[in-house]
Amino acid sequence: MAELKQKVLSGLRWSVGARAASQLATWASTIIVMRLLQPSDYGLMAMAAFFIALCMLVNELGMGAAVVQAKEVTDTLLRQVFGVVLIGNGTFFVILTAGSPLIARFFDEPRLVAIVSVLALQFPIAAFSVIPSATLNRKMNFRGRSIAELIAMLSGAIVTLIMAWTGFGVWSLVVGSLVTLAVRTVGFCYIEPFCKRPSFNFANFADRAKFGGYITVTRLLWYFYSQADVFIVGKLLGKTILGYYSVAMHVASLPMQKVGGILQQVALPAYSQLQDNKELASSYVLKASRVLSFFAFPIFFGISSVANEIITVALGEKWLPAILPLQLLSLIIPLRTIQISIGPAVNGMGRPDVNVRNLIAACILMPVSFFIGTYWGLLGVSLAWIIAFSLWFLFMLTGSLPVLGVTMGRFLKTLWLPFMYSSIMYGAVYLIKLLLTRAGTDIIVTLIAMVVTGAVVFAGSMLLFSRPTCRQIWGMLRG
Repeated sequence: MAELKQKVLSGLRWSVGARAASQLATWASTIIVMRLLQPSDYGLMAMAAFFIALCMLVNELGMGAAVVQAKEVTDTLLRQVFGVVLIGNGTFFVILTAGSPLIARFFDEPRLVAIVSVLALQFPIAAFSVIPSATLNRKMNFRGRSIAELIAMLSGAIVTLIMAWTGFGVWSLVVGSLVTLAVRTVGFCYIEPFCKRPSFNFANFADRAKFGGYITVTRLLWYFYSQADVFIVGKLLGKTILGYYSVAMHVASLPMQKVGGILQQVALPAYSQLQDNKELASSYVLKASRVLSFFAFPIFFGISSVANEIITVALGEKWLPAILPLQLLSLIIPLRTIQISIGPAVNGMGRPDVNVRNLIAACILMPVSFFIGTYWGLLGVSLAWIIAFSLWFLFMLTGSLPVLGVTMGRFLKTLWLPFMYSSIMYGAVYLIKLLLTRAGTDIIVTLIAMVVTGAVVFAGSMLLFSRPTCRQIWGMLRG
């Protein structure tokens, strides 16, 4: 178990380090691109991405996760998986290319025909990355994976920035996403090459097919509830409002997306090795939730508290309608981040059926809430996230925690202190804002003062009242 702990911590360090390095460059690029493009460009991309991302979630039919979770992997299994992946990706490429006129007609946006058709090229490219990616995860070779992803993200960001700067509009986002995927695929294949022919003989494949099927259903359900807001806002409120909303959600959830990708990479192989040791697994779940909470709550509450200044300074006046949804959406992201860590743990313990049951409930509750929320515009949809997701989060815990050997009381206790200190931080930041605004202080100086105040108040609260917890987290991060 000591070896597993070292692999997990090493994986986290490499993944976090690579993501942090890439974000320093890509955040700057993203801010410039947002200034160059129009809200309608992001609205168009969000409409196309709704269907592309949905298919991309299930294109491998859960086979990557099935390889990672399997107790034994043979060449025969990998060749069978490759065969399934080729069938799946080829099918989605044909469906999206042929169906692009229908998508354009649904949103009443003729330009979506070309956009969706070009984005569909991701599927034949992605087919060749599934097995190398799964093998890297299974071996917990996060160093190689992180380097490949870092190069891919930087390449995509550079291409997107150049094209936006030269006036390509929405196509800068389209081509940038293709370049990112292509470079990542080449990197994975270089580090962990797989040069065997696919097999379409699926004898003795039922067990992996069943697990992969559960993973596929889980991803579909997750996508349906988490992206229903984009679908409903785009259809009922239009592409410009969707552009404001999608940018607010992007800014609010960007750190979560990066952390979520890291967690899913590291958690599934780690918990798969603990399938027969629930006591140790429960200990890891509590520790992971504690660490996540002490980062997620202050970061996202902090984003909410300075939303007005972030949008005004970084994006400009044309994005001012995104301020309110950014303020509200950021408040629920900590729970979404913690939820992302629970799902892979449940899958790793061999119970993907539990995630399926939980997500079915989300697919009923969340879309209905978003639909009702559209009657009050961006405010209503944002409040729907806060209210409905909080209720579902508690429901999800009642189904997932018993699988992991954790009681509800012990789990919620790990969230209380970070929530309380972050709330105090929020109040202090708001007070500083009021004082500086009344004094007529420059907005950039105000933003800096608010960020510094938030960091000092949260860190000071931790050091004064929770020093043992600080030592514990620091010790875990150091390994």
